[in-house]
Amino acid sequence: MKTHKRLLSVLLTALTLAGCSAGDGDGLDNNGQPIDPNQPVTPADPPTETPPDEPDEPDEPDEPDEPDDGSIKPTLASIQEKVFTPVCVQCHAGSNAPLGLGLDDLETSRINLIEVDSATNPTFKRVLPGDADNSFLYLKISGAPIAGNQMPLGLTPLDQETQDTIKQWINDGAPLDSTQVTAGVSIDKIDAGQIIANISFSQAMQTSTFDASSAQLVNPEDNTIVLANKSFVWLDKKTLSVKFSQLDKLPTLLTLTINQPSLSSITSESGYVLDGDMDGFQGGALIHEISH
Repeated sequence: MKTHKRLLSVLLTALTLAGCSAGDGDGLDNNGQPIDPNQPVTPADPPTETPPDEPDEPDEPDEPDEPDDGSIKPTLASIQEKVFTPVCVQCHAGSNAPLGLGLDDLETSRINLIEVDSATNPTFKRVLPGDADNSFLYLKISGAPIAGNQMPLGLTPLDQETQDTIKQWINDGAPLDSTQVTAGVSIDKIDAGQIIANISFSQAMQTSTFDASSAQLVNPEDNTIVLANKSFVWLDKKTLSVKFSQLDKLPTLLTLTINQPSLSSITSESGYVLDGDMDGFQGGALIHEISH
């Protein structure tokens, strides 16, 4: 009897241990089935690691502005800063500026200078874009006898570099700053039934963007186009020479028009369109009066 009890106790213990072993999954495959000892063991796949997010590419730095070496540049903004403000506004400022020529700031100077008749000699413009030799401002600062007293009055004349830069600014078309593309027109020849006009731009231009059809001579009396043969040549990337030939019975006053938006838009190498009407916005026709 004792022997039977002892065997029963051993069997119960073995069953208990077997149950505990089965509960921890030892000896079972991934599907809970007993592992066949003759089957090769396949190693478990390593855990998949999530790759870290790739860092954002850094933004390209803005191109630095050209360093200011302190020299005067052929723009009204530079002339205002280097000449008008430190020198000329000692007299030419406020409501009592001589002859109404206030040069207080950039906008005031633009309004009072460009394409404005000279108060002392109305046959001249104060600044005639494209023609410094017929601009009273340049005649005054360079000491031309026809302009009277050299400016600045009672002070040392402007140095030659400054005078030359102001002359270049006018001949380039009197741009306000480096982003505005302007142009000035000078008439090289009017004779034998032809007119040659040289157009000077304030920046190097994409020469292929000029279309000869956008250059026209117009009779302002009846707003009719003057018929002519046209040819042109780029003397350099900033100077265009346009020739009108086989002209007959020209009126005494003509207007030369280029950069008409419906025909073409002349663009600089920097990607700016010619501001022909000089309103501060890209585009617009350049209109120049020609009298003979």
